[in-house]
Order: sequence, then structure tokens, then C-alpha cells
Amino acid sequence: MQVRRGVDGRRVRGEQRRGELLAATLTVIERDGVAGVSHRAVAAVADVSIASITYHFPTLDDLLVAALQSAAEDLAAELHGRGSELGARPADELARLIEHSVVRRRGRTLALYELYLFAARRPDLRETAGAWLEPLTEIARAFTADPQRARLLVAALDGLLMQALIGARDLDQADVAALLEVLR
Repeated sequence: MQVRRGVDGRRVRGEQRRGELLAATLTVIERDGVAGVSHRAVAAVADVSIASITYHFPTLDDLLVAALQSAAEDLAAELHGRGSELGARPADELARLIEHSVVRRRGRTLALYELYLFAARRPDLRETAGAWLEPLTEIARAFTADPQRARLLVAALDGLLMQALIGARDLDQADVAALLEVLR
């Protein structure tokens, strides 16, 4: 008797459902923040029963931890390789990337920072949250060969993003250019 080894359709559907639930969780975080996440709120966005969510994520903590991990992986995938794609005017490209995060993807960027701060209170999640700094640092290395300056550039860009998100300042390409000049 031959045993066929193939893709387990149940496992694929389960992973697909988990992905949908995590996307719905990020939608709730975009709209209401981490404090607004509940099994009921995610179920409403995902248009599934609460039982479906608790099957995959028995506790809210499980759901939020998985959302942080998923968001970190997605951001890393999105940013991977951007350092080599900055083109002839890297400062302009970097400013566009920041503007994209603040204007076009404002809700998602807010959700990412909410999850980032959630991890600050959880020592077990700090490594996961820190993982999304690596692709940003890779981009920063396009502007300086000094590893310390690259890390400082990422920290300064985080500050600019936060200030732009709260409306304390408008995004300004001249600020990005000046920051890059200081850290070269």
C-alpha cells in the first residue's frame, strides 16, 4: 500500500484562517488601539464566530503576541532589500518611505507602534519587536558605514515618525536630509 504525502488541506486552511484573524486584529488595532482588541471585536471584523478565534488564539495575550510576531515579519519582508533600492537620491527615497508610513499607511504604522509599545512592557516580546529594527538598520547602512550611526539614524527616524503620527510636526524632506547629513 502506498501512502501519499501531500499537503494537508486542513493545516493549510488553519494557517489561512490564522492569517485572516491576525489581519483582522491589526485592523482593530489600527482603529481602536491595542486596548480595543477583544475576541468579539476581532470576530466582528473577520466575520467569524468568537469560537473560531478562541480555537486559534485561546487568550487575548496569545492573539496580541501572534499579531506582534506577524507584524514584525511583514514589516521585515516589506523592508528587506530597500537599502539597495534607494536609487540615485537616497535621502529623497528615504523621505518618501517615511511619508508613505505616515500618510498612506498611517493606520498600519500606528498599529505597529502600538504593538511595539506593547512589547516594551513584556520582556519576552522584546526580541520579536527588536527584529523589525534590522531591516531599518539595513536601510540606514546605505547612508553610513558606521554601525553606531546607523542605529542612531533608525532611532532618530523613529522619533520623526512618532512626532509626525501625533501631529507634533509635519513630515519635511529637509529634516530627513539634515538628519542624514548630521549622521554621515
